[in-house]
Amino acid sequence: MPDKSEQVEIQIVMLNTIDTSGIGNVLTEYNVTALGDQVYKVNTGQTDYVLEVLSVDYALKTMTVRHKHSVHDLVFENNLDLVLDKMGIKRAVETISTDIKAPMPGKVIDILVKEGDQVSKGDGILILEAMKMENVLKAEHDCSIKSVSVEKGVSVEKNQVLIELR
Repeated sequence: MPDKSEQVEIQIVMLNTIDTSGIGNVLTEYNVTALGDQVYKVNTGQTDYVLEVLSVDYALKTMTVRHKHSVHDLVFENNLDLVLDKMGIKRAVETISTDIKAPMPGKVIDILVKEGDQVSKGDGILILEAMKMENVLKAEHDCSIKSVSVEKGVSVEKNQVLIELR
C-alpha cells in the first residue's frame, strides 16, 4: 500500500478555445500517450506519470484521476479564470454555499429555475451578462431552489444574492 503522505502535484492548463495563440507552448509542456482504456502516460519532460481517468465534468472543468492507488481531483483554469482570480472574483462553482451570488456586477439575462425546482450539481441556474460575456452560474451541489431574489433584465452588484438554495 502506498504511503498516504506521498502527494503528487500535477499542473494542467486548459486551453481557451477562443484564443489559441499560445497553443504551441502549452502542448509542448506535456506529452500525453494513451496506454489503454482511460489510462494515459503524461510526460512533463522530467517525469512520467501514469494516470487513470475516472471521471470528467466539462461543465465544472474538473477531472478525477487515479495515480499510484491515490485519487486526485483536478480543476482546469483557462485565461479568463486566471484573470478573475487575480481580480478576486471567484467562480460560483468553487465553494459550496447556500446561495448563488453575483460573482461580478452585471445584468441578469435569464433565470433558468423557479422556486421549488430540484437541481443537480452542474445544472445551469442563471445567466449573467458581465464584461460583455454571458456567464452561466451553476449549482455547486444537488439541491432545491428556496427563492429567486432577482428578475430577468435587472442589473446586479458583486456579491448580491440572486438565488437562495436549500
